[in-house]
Amino acid sequence: MSTFASIARTVRRGYRYVFRRQDDDRLEGVVDTLAQVSLFRTCGRSVLRDVAAVMHQRTYRRDEYLYYEDDPGLGMYVVQRGRVRLLKETEDEVVELRQVAEHAFCGELSLLGDHRRMESAQALTETTVLGFFRPDLKVLLKRNPQAGAEVVLALGRMLAAREVALVRRLAGEVGPMEALRWVESPAEDATDRR
Repeated sequence: MSTFASIARTVRRGYRYVFRRQDDDRLEGVVDTLAQVSLFRTCGRSVLRDVAAVMHQRTYRRDEYLYYEDDPGLGMYVVQRGRVRLLKETEDEVVELRQVAEHAFCGELSLLGDHRRMESAQALTETTVLGFFRPDLKVLLKRNPQAGAEVVLALGRMLAAREVALVRRLAGEVGPMEALRWVESPAEDATDRR
């Protein structure tokens, strides 16, 4: 082997080593963030690595929108750094529904279906988010069905807990039987009740 080929091979190995190390550090940073997110707390570290591998890191400037109300929803966002506020526009005003702090998330319903956004999301500060989109979940389910199933189960547990809380709150307003009827009705019927 020529000296030039040997030097080129050594440079390529060094280049791969340096950039693989940077990729590994970035991936571990994402895993550390996901470990602090309530949705993923039941997932093991290896599952979090698989999820982190398909996530997309994005940065938004202050007042920049992540998405708008009525946009087609493609996935969820985990706030890695910064703060996001969720807004609902009425005829008269824009109402802040809540703020999404670091290690919290929004837009998760879009992972499970083709749902339009029910609110807008706007960065309050310069914000870095991790995007996890429906195609990413499909890739995860294909590459590692066990990891994908853990994520879907975590989503299911979170949505079930929200439904129970919603029924309890609604029962206080319309009575327990009507609240259960409303929640137990097919989704097509529920849209007629708006």
